[in-house]
Amino acid sequence: MFNLYRIIALATLLGVALPALSQDALPQPLNRATWQLGLGTAGMGTGDYMCFKAHVEYAPLFGRYLGTGTRLAFVSGSRESYNWLKYPTATSNGITVPFVMSYQALNAEQEVYIYPFGNDQRVLFALGGGGYLGYSNRYGAPETRGDFTTGTPTVALDHERGLHVGYMFSLNFDVAVDENQNWLIGGKASFQNDTFGNSLAALQLKLGRRF
Repeated sequence: MFNLYRIIALATLLGVALPALSQDALPQPLNRATWQLGLGTAGMGTGDYMCFKAHVEYAPLFGRYLGTGTRLAFVSGSRESYNWLKYPTATSNGITVPFVMSYQALNAEQEVYIYPFGNDQRVLFALGGGGYLGYSNRYGAPETRGDFTTGTPTVALDHERGLHVGYMFSLNFDVAVDENQNWLIGGKASFQNDTFGNSLAALQLKLGRRF
């Protein structure tokens, strides 16, 4: 009878301890949202000049393979350049005109992320795609307009500003660096294009914190 009591007590202890041990041994899903800060550079158009791009992002997860990213992004850059303008006159071959090319934009960006290897790993890889809405101000190369009545051409600046919408896609890579996988560092490569025809190819470093 004493042995029977000992067997029952041992079975009870095992019944309580084994599920707890098995739960500790299994990886826990990291379905927590992440706040991220991204800093980097973006090539304007065909690489005419480089811009600074920064963003703050809130990125929740939905299941093991999906997530989203909602960002507020800022872009700014400029470069001094020179344009050789030739005039249709017999006395002048042309002049060199200095000008500054610049671009500034503030965008609200939204992406959907697909994690092909899962988002419950220490190393995360995601494919992103979505769109954005914002306001931009751009100065481009000047245009020459000839005045055939006086023989003196005029130079008009290429300037556009206003609201724009666009599409974007990205590649994202993040690594959890601490034991509890709360802090993430990584990178983001993205391409975007808006209704003004302005395109940006960006590379950014990211710092993230899970909550």
